[in-house]
Amino acid sequence: MDERGNKRDLVLAPSEYAYMQDVTKGVIKTYTGPTVINPTAQERPVRFNGDTKRFEPCGLEEAVQISPIAPEGYYLILKNPSVRGDHPSAGTVHPSPELDVGKKINITGPCNFALWPGQIVKLVSGHHLRSNQYLLVRVYNEEEARRNWGQAVVKPATAEGAVEPAPLATPLDLSVGKLYIIKGTDVSFYIPPTGVGVVPDESGKYVRDALTLERLEYCILVDQNGKKRYERGPQVVFPQPTESFIVRDTHRKFRALELNEIQGLHIKVIAPYTEGGRDFKEGDEIFITGKQTSIYFPREEHSLVRYDGKDKHFAVAVPAGEARYVMNRKTGEIRMARGPAMLLPNPTDEVIVRRVLSEKEAAVWYPGNEEAIQYNRSLRRRRRPAPAWCPRATTSAARSAADGRRAPAR
Repeated sequence: MDERGNKRDLVLAPSEYAYMQDVTKGVIKTYTGPTVINPTAQERPVRFNGDTKRFEPCGLEEAVQISPIAPEGYYLILKNPSVRGDHPSAGTVHPSPELDVGKKINITGPCNFALWPGQIVKLVSGHHLRSNQYLLVRVYNEEEARRNWGQAVVKPATAEGAVEPAPLATPLDLSVGKLYIIKGTDVSFYIPPTGVGVVPDESGKYVRDALTLERLEYCILVDQNGKKRYERGPQVVFPQPTESFIVRDTHRKFRALELNEIQGLHIKVIAPYTEGGRDFKEGDEIFITGKQTSIYFPREEHSLVRYDGKDKHFAVAVPAGEARYVMNRKTGEIRMARGPAMLLPNPTDEVIVRRVLSEKEAAVWYPGNEEAIQYNRSLRRRRRPAPAWCPRATTSAARSAADGRRAPAR
């Protein structure tokens, strides 16, 4: 049993406080320890519920509350501060003062004080940053932010033996809702001033991790306007306040594409740009092979054209005595690539096709070869019938699928 006093008296220790409400007038008084409360018949103990924002009757012992304490390296976010900017003094009783309802202030520790009726407080640890971490801060009161920006607790990040950098300069634009990034490369410890709040991430954490890229790695950031930014390693990438990392399969960083001489990439240009003295316009198609670029990093103006879900084009081996049909996509002309060779046609102009032989052609070219006859029969069954207005051309490879089937070398 709590031996604070008798049934009608309540003893408050230092750093304790309680609310008593006059039931005839509704006025709430704040008692701060050390003191003794002798409630009258017109007084009842109450507690303030921060969730419902209402005062709720309670037992005398339940009215006792602990004063918020912020040690060094912490700060308090106080909502509904007093208009006078004061706090209840110790060992006295105070009537409720006028509050600045709806406002909030940041109070840096060490500090310890009781709360006026209707105030809400949150204790937050100061933000320690490594060189690959950052904070996202938002301005919620322009006047207070401009007045108190220099009162932020900032420990600049310095390397051993380096000259300590200047403190953070006051930004020109401190309009309400403006976002800023506090980088760990500039600041190692930060407590925001009044008018500025640190924005937590989806998990409720204040300190966010930047992205460390090694060699042959890159990342993609997208802004709220849809514009993308590509960054390659080695470096630590910090997003802009309105940017976010693109995540694929839970990964934020990706590996550059490595190519050799018999591999290539089909690229579609989606935005005009100039490189190497050549102008590329929207809609152009490029084929990049390992002979030109052994390591490819994507860029904003490029869109990778995928075939069967694959990024790379691989050369087709054509042994000696064999050949492949290659069709020009623009003219329809067909040429024969003879082996031995590693055939890597440019997909912007050419595609490997196969020729479906008629029953007579298969019997003439492969006499007595039942396997070749049956194979061409299966191809003819799978091929779409030609429209009535289109003459059937059994020797045309343009209507055949591109799978690199062997063609007789003649």
